[in-house]
Amino acid sequence: MDQFEIVLAQFEPMITSVMNRCRIYREHEQYRQAARIGLWKAWSKYEDSRGDFAPYAYRCIQGAVLDELKKESRNEERNIPVESDTLELLTINKRVEKSNTHILDSILEALPPKDLQLLILLYIKGYSYDELAVMEGLTKGGIKKRRDRIMKQIREEKMKIPKKIK
Repeated sequence: MDQFEIVLAQFEPMITSVMNRCRIYREHEQYRQAARIGLWKAWSKYEDSRGDFAPYAYRCIQGAVLDELKKESRNEERNIPVESDTLELLTINKRVEKSNTHILDSILEALPPKDLQLLILLYIKGYSYDELAVMEGLTKGGIKKRRDRIMKQIREEKMKIPKKIK
């Protein structure tokens, strides 16, 4: 196993390069670990007769990172973001105090109709990002960015409302 640790130390810059090329901007450790596993698989399967190790290792590392990206993307598509849980709880849960629903109503009324419609389609009617992108004529990333902007606006409005002291 000591030999692999030497190989790993030599190929850490290559792992960083692959991550930069794949534009990994969050959860670096998760992707770095996937790249290390890709390097280990390349190291364990490598045969001298097939050529140089470095290009083979690069492809295996890149493949492992891309596989991890695909897995993360699939997971993102299947799971609704956490903000939706908050909105659903505030709108559906019967045990929510009247004052809290009033606050939510006032925040939602302050939103432009187009933004409110996006929230309704996304969180209440359950449309996927892909479906909304087609409906709105935007990209999936554009829909996500718009949702993020709306949620940020809602959080900012919520912070403006004074809290009751019990």
